[in-house]
Amino acid sequence: MSHGTHAEKIKKVWTICGVLAIVTAFEIAAALMHWKYMPESPRWWLNLLFIILSAAKAYYIMSEFMHLKYELKAMAVSILAPFLFLVWGIIAFLWEGGYWLSLKESWEILK
Repeated sequence: MSHGTHAEKIKKVWTICGVLAIVTAFEIAAALMHWKYMPESPRWWLNLLFIILSAAKAYYIMSEFMHLKYELKAMAVSILAPFLFLVWGIIAFLWEGGYWLSLKESWEILK
């Protein structure tokens, strides 16, 4: 991105912002459609859609604005690997928390 004119760089930034805005608008539209037309449907598919699209936006932002797309593979992996471990840790803690909540509820039933 350093080998271009100022106008080309500005056009690229606006293109990136446009793509991110379209994906965000799609997320909002999906949430509103679920809320308005399908309130009784399971919410897990909507959550999965949000997770996938948010991860895609984060990757796109990191690859373009942090210039990871133009870096060496080892550099990109050294930045992306901790991010993936963080996501894995959040999922693991939520899973474990759900397990402990179910144990607590089962112990309260036995009392």
